[in-house]
Amino acid sequence: MAKPLNVLFIIADQFRSDCLGCNGNEVIKTPNLDRLAASGTTFTSCFNQSAPCGPSRMCIYTGRYMCSTRSPQNCTPLIDAEDNFGFALSREGYRPGLIGYNDYAVDPALLAPGDPRKTSLHYANVLPGFERVLYHEYDSEEYFESLRQKGYAEELLNFDAIHSPDVPADGPGDHLEIYYPAKYPREDSECRFLTERAIEYIEAERSEQGGKGWVLSLNYIKPHSPHICCDPYHRLYDPASLPAATRRPRELDPSHPYWQRHWENGGQPQLQNEKHRRELAAIYYGMISEVDDNIGLLFQALRETDQWDNTLIIFTSDHGEYLGDHYLLGKGHFYDGALRIPCIVRDPLAEAEGTRGRRLDHFVESIDSAPTILDWLGVDIPDRFQGRSLLGLLRGDPGYVPKAEVFHEYDYRQGVLRRPGAADPDEHLLWVVRDRDYKYVQFADPTMAPLLFDLRADPGEFDDLAGEPGHAATVASYCQKLLRWRMRHEDQRMTHWAQQYW
Repeated sequence: MAKPLNVLFIIADQFRSDCLGCNGNEVIKTPNLDRLAASGTTFTSCFNQSAPCGPSRMCIYTGRYMCSTRSPQNCTPLIDAEDNFGFALSREGYRPGLIGYNDYAVDPALLAPGDPRKTSLHYANVLPGFERVLYHEYDSEEYFESLRQKGYAEELLNFDAIHSPDVPADGPGDHLEIYYPAKYPREDSECRFLTERAIEYIEAERSEQGGKGWVLSLNYIKPHSPHICCDPYHRLYDPASLPAATRRPRELDPSHPYWQRHWENGGQPQLQNEKHRRELAAIYYGMISEVDDNIGLLFQALRETDQWDNTLIIFTSDHGEYLGDHYLLGKGHFYDGALRIPCIVRDPLAEAEGTRGRRLDHFVESIDSAPTILDWLGVDIPDRFQGRSLLGLLRGDPGYVPKAEVFHEYDYRQGVLRRPGAADPDEHLLWVVRDRDYKYVQFADPTMAPLLFDLRADPGEFDDLAGEPGHAATVASYCQKLLRWRMRHEDQRMTHWAQQYW
């Protein structure tokens, strides 16, 4: 009898696409993800649909663009939340599990009177359709209890203490505080705790499931801040060996009002001290290596339980990390450092042999993961999903038509970019369309001109060409691309429902 099909869907938070050995980084150590790539398929041009974490994850789980989910900021409630791949699977008899977090805020209209989530921002919830195996973002009560049982002092069992480095009593000197290690060994890290719980899950589900396999959404907070590494990861990388940042000093005196407002309204140029920039990058790399080591333990468990060859594995992220590029830290805005994300897919079935071990440069988007999972399990993809299954690419389907461009939206109404005196907060929105040749950025704010970057001549995205007469036709063409995309994908849920009656 054929084995049931399983799915392991791994999202590592704020993971740069170029921080993988299999993507050409010669410094970073990611042997387990590199081996996954060697036995699967790496998509080198995968882009997310929004930032920060909450909006991006709502796009990932629902398979829809932000203009359809209408969840543009962290803690913004998601309406029609059942339109996600976990709920679609639950209707077919699966019991998809969640370890980590969704970053999902419940629609207040569905909550009972007196529920604190009706009047406060809160996204520590689990999307409908998923079983709450372990809710753990930066930490959890279960994690702290495990440390308590190991004899950790009570004063360490809180967010601030457990994520603080062990700085010497006389201070950090000329180093960043994160240069020093965490106060726990790697076997007691929250990353290892999450991994061990995931291993317990896949071992238990193997024996409990009947005709259906298991589906697990596993979410690591690392390498998202707070930047902290336990031994040996905090000293794994020599800061001097790490790549330079993509930036130019003239970016600190910008001509475009978007960046003028960013710097003038409190946004601070990040990591101008090169020693500190490299120290932070070394810790970021160390966090990635810790995630990779833990993923290796998961893969070992799959092999030991004879589930490696019947489990679809997808590894990706919700967004990237600037790491000093353009004098930025974190995510958001519109540069590739934050928009491009890793995407490795291992389809273990024979149909995918033709792309095994290959690096494909086709455009794919984060909204493509959900339909891929459903398609692989033979579950109908909901009509509202806007992403496309990647099975056609994985299996060399000659009828698969690759995407010509990718799209991104960023809502900055809560940040330092908000325009003083603006009557409409919806002005604080930008749209991006990117193809092989150009990236075009359109702003809702009427005081901001669009941006146009020639990506072949200027891959660092430094030189805005939108105002040059010779590029007027290009600007008009890409503006039309954005308009047509928005017309097709904005929130139209009732029209889809009513279509059956037409």
